[in-house]
Amino acid sequence: MRKKSELRGYQDRVIKHLYENDEALAVLKMGAGKTVSTLTAIRELIDEGEIRHALVIAPKRVATIVWPAEIANWEHTYKLAYSVLEGPPTARMSRLRGAKERRLTIMGIDNVQWLVKEIEKWPADHPIWDCLVIDETSKLKDPTSKRAKALARIAGKFKMRWGLTGTPRPNSLMDLFTPLKIITDGRLWGKSFYKWRQLNCQALDYHGYQWKVMEHREAQILADAATVSIALGEGEMPDLPDISILVDEVKLPDDARHAYRDMEAKLLAKLESTNVLAKTQAVATGKLAQMANGFLYGDEGVVDTHPLHDEKADWLSELVEDLDGEPIILVYEYQADLALIRRLFGDVPYLGSGVSDKQAQQSVDDWNAGKTPILALHPASGGHGLNLQYGGSRMAWIAPTWSAEFWDQTIARIHRPGQPAHVMVHVCVAAGTVDELKRMRVIEKLSGQKAFERYLASLARPKAA
Repeated sequence: MRKKSELRGYQDRVIKHLYENDEALAVLKMGAGKTVSTLTAIRELIDEGEIRHALVIAPKRVATIVWPAEIANWEHTYKLAYSVLEGPPTARMSRLRGAKERRLTIMGIDNVQWLVKEIEKWPADHPIWDCLVIDETSKLKDPTSKRAKALARIAGKFKMRWGLTGTPRPNSLMDLFTPLKIITDGRLWGKSFYKWRQLNCQALDYHGYQWKVMEHREAQILADAATVSIALGEGEMPDLPDISILVDEVKLPDDARHAYRDMEAKLLAKLESTNVLAKTQAVATGKLAQMANGFLYGDEGVVDTHPLHDEKADWLSELVEDLDGEPIILVYEYQADLALIRRLFGDVPYLGSGVSDKQAQQSVDDWNAGKTPILALHPASGGHGLNLQYGGSRMAWIAPTWSAEFWDQTIARIHRPGQPAHVMVHVCVAAGTVDELKRMRVIEKLSGQKAFERYLASLARPKAA
């Protein structure tokens, strides 16, 4: 168990900021220890009689695994009485009713709408209204999401509202609006995203599918956000090990390449020139990305899967064989990718859809204890919060992801304080496919528009027969 004196200087600064501010956004790089910093601020506020209770909302795995583990890991927090709202509604409701008897309630963000429905009619003096903590505010960046709207509806009932994130603007400054609307209860920019967007952004196409922040408004938006934010300065984070991103290209065999080109021509021909950017990612993420990975889902989804090529399977087999037993995390996108991993390497444990919280915790513990040579991971399930740096320093992506946030967050599971080794991240890209667009988007850090312009230019070049 760790002592409070082990907290780093920058963590003390974060704790002080949270303690002193009712509205706060803590922008901390992955691995900076935002969970224990927040717990410490909560503990101190409780000890001083400033609050009676804190409600933490986090990504599901983070809520059920990371927060309880951090509470138990520190001498000054392990006695905090808490409960995790999980399981079926009856079990969650039973735990929720006991909120007055404990100091901390933790819940996965997937249950936000259920929670709001249950508590929004509670009396104003209920202790649960003392402090709201949103761990990973980027999960609420979509102003149209039902969970974001639900939280915004009750935000003003909380005495204190804090947001935590390592990726405050994963795609655009527009991603800041909804989290900060909730944190400030609309005080900062109002409560209408569309009025704010009209003032600060410009449409990129006639139909208004794509928008960007106007350059002359960027500085003011950042200045506004800074009034409630705390971020680490250069050099405050502990030194991280070196990291190398290794991109390996594979070439599709002739029959698969011809099938891919045929599908590409048919899909892209359907796009209207006025809204091509809005539609392309949805199109490409489906059929073309599947074909680049070596399969194609039919009309019946996973049940009806057509194999196309083994190039990525061969790449994966050779990579794991060359490692000669060195532990590695394999990042997959589709269920068919997971099926491929398990066909090649046996009953590999994985963090993804369909895995219970208990199974996930066991898989994390086994990996960090060096008992698991191969762990499969889906970025949506294991891309936030989990500490996986103790089990190995290798990661391999069967394909790049579309999401810059998923990319950064997933790599940060092993590239974080406590990792003693040089981190090696392998990425497989099928040459001449949508994989290249995804690579430009997340590895080369191009904007969605610039990446797609390059992709269109590559399509215009003559293809080999």
